[in-house]
Parts: sequence; C-alpha cells; structure tokens
Amino acid sequence: MKLSPISLAVLPLLTVFTANAAVYQIVELDTTNKVQSTSGVAATPQGDVVSNGNVLLDFQVDLTEIDFDSEIIKALLTEEQLADAKNGNVDSTVTGILVNFLVSNAGLFSQPVGNLRVIRQAQNGVTEQVVFRDITNTKGNNEFAYGVNNLGQIAGTASAPSFKETFTAIIVPGEDEEEPEVPVIPQPATVWVPEPGYLLGYVADGSQRTVLPPAFTALGGGMSAAQAINNNGMVAGFTSSGVSASLTETVETACNGNLQPVQFCLNAQMAARGININSLLNQIRNFQTVEIASQGYQERAAIWQLNDNGTAILNSTLGFLGEKGTGEQAPTSEDYPAPFYYSRANAINDNNIAVGHSLYTDISRKIRVFDNFGFEQQRIYAAPHATIFNGEEVTGFIDTNEWLASIATDINNQNLVVGYALKNINSLVRNRLFVYDMNSNSVKFPNGFFNSSSTEPRDLNNNGQVVGRAEVIIGGTTTRRFHAFMYDATADSFRDLNDLVGCDAPTLVEATAINDDGEILATALINRPLLGPTGEEQLATDGTVIKQQQATAVKLRPIANGQVENCNGEDATYERKSGSFSMFWLMLLGALPLLRRRKV
Repeated sequence: MKLSPISLAVLPLLTVFTANAAVYQIVELDTTNKVQSTSGVAATPQGDVVSNGNVLLDFQVDLTEIDFDSEIIKALLTEEQLADAKNGNVDSTVTGILVNFLVSNAGLFSQPVGNLRVIRQAQNGVTEQVVFRDITNTKGNNEFAYGVNNLGQIAGTASAPSFKETFTAIIVPGEDEEEPEVPVIPQPATVWVPEPGYLLGYVADGSQRTVLPPAFTALGGGMSAAQAINNNGMVAGFTSSGVSASLTETVETACNGNLQPVQFCLNAQMAARGININSLLNQIRNFQTVEIASQGYQERAAIWQLNDNGTAILNSTLGFLGEKGTGEQAPTSEDYPAPFYYSRANAINDNNIAVGHSLYTDISRKIRVFDNFGFEQQRIYAAPHATIFNGEEVTGFIDTNEWLASIATDINNQNLVVGYALKNINSLVRNRLFVYDMNSNSVKFPNGFFNSSSTEPRDLNNNGQVVGRAEVIIGGTTTRRFHAFMYDATADSFRDLNDLVGCDAPTLVEATAINDDGEILATALINRPLLGPTGEEQLATDGTVIKQQQATAVKLRPIANGQVENCNGEDATYERKSGSFSMFWLMLLGALPLLRRRKV
C-alpha cells in the first residue's frame, strides 16, 4: 500500500537514530503503549502507524478470585505482601507474581491473561489500542492485526474473551462404580467461560468493528481468521467449513456440561484440534511428510466481502491442491491414514487473486517413518504447498518432487507471488525464498546471504521489492541469527538491511512490511528501559534505570542520495559455510496459527 506524505508528519514525535552516510534512517515508533514489545504492521495513508504489541503491562488481576489462603500463594508472597494483597493493595512486584501464577495455572478456574494487542498510533502521535473483540476490556484474550488497506481498514484475528460465572459440577458415577455411602455434594465454583468461536476474524474501521462470519458454526460457534484485506474491501483468510460425524460424537460426548461448562469445553476441544502450520512444517523437517494432523474443523481458504453497512458476507470458501494437485482427496486405504486436507489464504491483491497454502498428497510416494518405539511405519507423501486461489481455480506452481513443502506469503498487483519452500540443504531442511511470476509462469529461488541460509519473506510491494528475515552467521562463530533483508526481484539483488543503516543503529532482526515508496517497517533490538508488570521503569539496587535489548517496531525512511556507510565491522558473515542452527527469538511468533504479515 502506498504511503502518503502526510504520514511523515508524525515522525518528529518519534525517536530518530542518526544515520550519517546511510541509505535508511531508523525511526523508533512509540513505545508508551502498555506493551513490552512491538512489531510493525502498516503505516496508513491517513498517517496512522499500526503495530502488534506483545505482553500487556496494564492487566488488572481480579483479587477477589485469588485464594490468598492457599499454600501455593503463601509460598509465592511474603507475609507483608500477603497481608497487603488481602486488603486489595498490590504493587508492581506482587502484580507480576500473580499474573505469572495465572498464566502457569491457566484453565477453567483461573482468570485468563491476554498477551497480544493491536496498537494504532494516530498522525498526531496519540497511541490507542484497536479493539476487535474485547469490547468489555477483559484483557483476557489475544488480538492480532495482519493487514491494512488504503482506506485504513485493519484486518485481524481475535481469540474469545471469557467472562466470570458460577458453575456447579454434576457428579455422575460410571457404569462400574457404586453410589458412595455418603453423597458427594458439589459446591458452586467461580469459572471463566469464553464466548462461542475460539477464533474469529475481524475488520476494524475507525470505531466500527466487523466480524467475518464462519461458513460452519456448529460445535462451538465455528472459526474464522482474517489474513489480508485489499482495496476492494475483500478479506482473505480461512474458515471452518464442516466437521466429521465421528468427531461431532466425540466432542459432544466430552462436552456434556457435567464437569465443565459446555462452551468452555467446546472452545478448548476445537482449538486443540486446529491446524498448526508450524507443527506440519516441523513434521516435514523430521519425516519429509506430514505424519499426524489434528482433526478438528475442516479448514478452507475463504474470501469475505465488506459491505457499506458495516457487515461482511462470506463470498467463497475455496478448495485445496489435494491428490497430485487435482483438488481431489486421496482414495481411502488400509495402507495409510487418511490425509486431513485443508487450505488457507495468506494474501489477496487488487485483482482479487489470493495466495496461501494447502495440503498436497501423492499416494505413489511412500515415506518410511519410525514411531517412538523404533517401529517402522509407512506413510504417503503429504505436505503443505504454495497455492494460488484465482476465482474457483486452485493451483500450485512449486515442483513437489524437488521441494518438500512450500508457503506463499504475499502477492502484488503485478501478480508476482513470494513465499518460501523447504529443502534439504547441507544435511538440514532449510527455508528458501521463491518469487513466482504468474504472467510468465516462471519461478526463481534467490540464494539469499549464502546457500544454506534459511530465508523467509514477509511482504512484497508493487515494485517487486521483498522484505523479511534471513539467517546470517555471526563473525568468527558458527552461530546463526536472523537479520532483516530486502530483495529486489527486478535487479535480483539481496541486501542485509543492517548494512544500509548507520553504524550506530540497532540490529534489525526482521523486516515486516514495505510500501511502494520504499519505506520499511522492521523489528529492531533496541536498548531501552525495562518495564515492570504495570509499565513502570525497573530500577537497579543503586537506583539507576535497568535497560536491555527489546524487540521494537521501527520505520526505515529512505535518505535522499544516501550511501552505504563503511563500519569496518565483522558482526555477520555470509560465507558458504555450515553452522549450528540457533534461532533468534522474535516476539509474537507461534502465538496464533498464522504465518505472515501483510502490507504497509
């Protein structure tokens, strides 16, 4: 999405890192937003900067539901802290202890603690949280933005908020159990019960919020997820489209309302059975096929259309690549478990063409796998592969004989598709960036920093510039870390963005978005004050403010006539050498089953 000049008006309000003789100037976005870490999503033509925040610093613990007489709580707090807490007085330290207690004891009887929030910094510098679903401000769910269009409409996904209720269990003896001589009388208990639909997609437009209706809503309310939004008001993502009869029977039997509220049980059951793409790709790395897939809702790529009245309709649910790319399911057989087919759309351009991934199978390819006891079993080849959804047509373009799996992450208005594919390189399965041109039906795999560098694109603009993260090897070691990169498909040039900023700039570990003016949103490790559980600066014993490197959203603003600065450093090398894989932590990864970031 093209950034208008008005968005630059906010920059004087932000921290600017010097960049003498650099190509880009780093502008740190606002960090006074009651979250610990941030990752940029988009800068809108209206001058807003949209980010995702991780680890809330304004969570309110419900002290009335903490059992301060329990041995666990007594062991966590001092006598003085315990006495104050019973009177409703808790400081930052006690708040942190109680929040950690709730997180580690998550479940029906604990107040839920949310972790992710969407943040919008307006043109005037005022920061606010964008609410998709948590309209009562429980802060017990997770909300995450994925895309923004030229109208400033934000597409994202939210888990279900929970509300406090009183519940009394029903004890029903089993068939082989006798009635106790002394009847057990269950006591009422305080529980937290979620809304129907463990995950739902939303679009926020100013104060208006629009839910994306699932295709299938039985068994707990269904599921939907928004991954991208184009300038035509079309939203791409995925939805529940059905469920098997056997699973319906299993879940309804488990969720009978005796020991748990029905909705709590349904949400937990279906969330646990959802497709986890990270799990699928890990199976590919370990076994070269998907050995086991959770079987919950049938998940299908979906396209919704926003209406002028603030509603959305489900335009279409889409198919999958299926058996040898035919869109059909593999025939059932006793020789292999039936594959669990799915599809997801990650991006959509203004031509209304969506891209993502879906399950591809080939029953003629047999894979040997070994279980935990060392016994050999046979599986067919099944893997996620990059998929194009063009109307009702579902097609793939990656050579499935050469590449073990693939994911398409973005598409621009010139029908250029980017993503990454998995392949065994130097004895380890690595991710390799691909660029596919739909117009010429040609695909290329840029080498990245070096041959075995894992490379993952996050975003693509209409000029063919790709940004993301890729592995580098720290100079003088075999340790791998992620650095932010930019690849120009036209010039076929691959650059470390850390080489294009000033020598005193913080390390850029990922680039998350790029607009048509070449402005980039990235995640930097910035040395800034460590904030406590309620947002206050943490102090050392000598009274000084504690600082540490923290993941922070930044903007890379091009410098007119900027030149690469010679820093004479050896921070990273790009030689063709092997090294141990040590993945550098990045906030927000793994929080939701979604693999991509969408447009600036």
